[in-house]
Amino acid sequence: RGRGKMNAGSIASAFGGISRGQKVQIQLVGLVDSKASHERLLHACRAVCGKPEHKLLHRETVYKLSPPAPGVAPPRVNYELRLRLGKQLATSDSDKFVQPMVMLCLGDVVPFPPSCEKYLTSRVDEHSRRKTSKPALRRIVEVDVSNSCDEILKLLGFESDYLFIRSGQLFTTGVDNRTTITICEVHKLQNQSQTPKFETDRAGVPVDDLWMVELVTLGDGDTLPGIEGSIKEHLALAEHLSSCVTFNTPEDLRRMP
Repeated sequence: RGRGKMNAGSIASAFGGISRGQKVQIQLVGLVDSKASHERLLHACRAVCGKPEHKLLHRETVYKLSPPAPGVAPPRVNYELRLRLGKQLATSDSDKFVQPMVMLCLGDVVPFPPSCEKYLTSRVDEHSRRKTSKPALRRIVEVDVSNSCDEILKLLGFESDYLFIRSGQLFTTGVDNRTTITICEVHKLQNQSQTPKFETDRAGVPVDDLWMVELVTLGDGDTLPGIEGSIKEHLALAEHLSSCVTFNTPEDLRRMP
């Protein structure tokens, strides 16, 4: 998590990659816990997006800074870095392709614009409405990197915290496909050699038929109008899907029992 301002150009040059520019990530997440609900959500996404989904399979490693040596001051900036490896998208077995390895640098939290409060409504039924959760807003820089990125991160003092594998469906929609909906099973691993398994509950019991739903829209990181337009698009889509899934912020989801 970052304190200070990220510079997309300097991050890209440090890793020999190509920066996609600084953006603001607008994010809501939810859970679907039955096969019937999963199918209903898929049908709703196909109707809203107007096109079929892609198959999704990728591995993502989350890095943290290694503890400083005795007597060494901690760094002033501590960004959360995620290295997305071999994201694979396919609509069928015949048109699979693998996107470049991507490093995601998650930075400052962005305050929710007061002018967008009016969009925080969601339909419960034909006669009532409720306020939706404010989406999480964070600055983000995406950089296409090479296979040597992992070694470079280690040389800079980062270590792998954990990794997870996502498999499921990906939908794209909105202006320039800036909004994505992922519906996936998540396998979290604490180390590279661990056998993948489904997420477990607080008692450590594996959870079957559980899908994470992630709604993400990218907004212009430099202008308030660009962010506001993206938030409006994001919340309108969340309202369309509100009968199938309850969206919360990532922090709210972590606090759930």
